[in-house]
Amino acid sequence: MDTTQIILHADETFSEATRTSLHEYINKDLHGKLDSYIKKHEKPNSPVRVELTVKHAKEKSFDGKLVVTVGHAQYRSEREAFRDLKDLVFHLFTHVKEQMAKQ
Repeated sequence: MDTTQIILHADETFSEATRTSLHEYINKDLHGKLDSYIKKHEKPNSPVRVELTVKHAKEKSFDGKLVVTVGHAQYRSEREAFRDLKDLVFHLFTHVKEQMAKQ
């Protein structure tokens, strides 16, 4: 997983501290939840790309989309109306992990 690219899409309403926290959540879940699944699916020198998009939703909640690409395979998850960003990222990674486990 040496060639992992992490891309975060969060508009200007998210503070720099929040963006830093989001990167920390991504790294924690990437290495804690998906590490072994990615190793199982990746080929030598195949790129791994993690793309997280978060948006403010109604009533102080957040929507998010996670796309994990391993070589030519792509795994996606979308969730809406989470009040806690950490929970949102956690759930997105959990659903991607479940997709990867089925293959």
